[in-house]
Amino acid sequence: MGKTLNQLVEELKNGDSSVFGQIYEQTYRKVYFVVINILHDKSLTEDIIQDTYLKLMDSIKHYKERNFLAYLLTIAKNLAFNEYNRRKRVILVDEDLDSFRSDSISSSLEIDAENRELIEKALSVLDILEKDVFLLHTLENMTHREISVVLDKPIGTITWVYQKAIRKIRLTLKEDYDEIPRI
Repeated sequence: MGKTLNQLVEELKNGDSSVFGQIYEQTYRKVYFVVINILHDKSLTEDIIQDTYLKLMDSIKHYKERNFLAYLLTIAKNLAFNEYNRRKRVILVDEDLDSFRSDSISSSLEIDAENRELIEKALSVLDILEKDVFLLHTLENMTHREISVVLDKPIGTITWVYQKAIRKIRLTLKEDYDEIPRI
């Protein structure tokens, strides 16, 4: 007779990694069905399952619960929901960002040639991240929190990058204007 899941988990917790395959075999289908029902994508589901078992291996020493399957499925659900939310919130994919950067000024604002030149000059001093953050915030009216999700950066970084972009733009515009409009 084979060992129970709880016995295998105890052995894994005590450092016997040879039982991992048996744990995997006993739990894979349940983990798969939980994740596929959240993500509805087989390839992504396989990635999340792999991450689930990697996270399990990293955290097994700290496992104290009695219901191992609930613990494992909670890891899987959390990873799947995180991935689902990350993908749901991504408004612009990478290749769209390039066209967004170049088209955003002309499509979002009706401006004359002189002002267009000035805006392009101001934006030219920004690096790619600064430009993305600035345009997403000012033209798309996204919050810093939304931008942090889209660009997969901490909110503190987004806030700092935005402030840095504003300072650079103001310095650039100062050369052409005595009084700089509030951005």
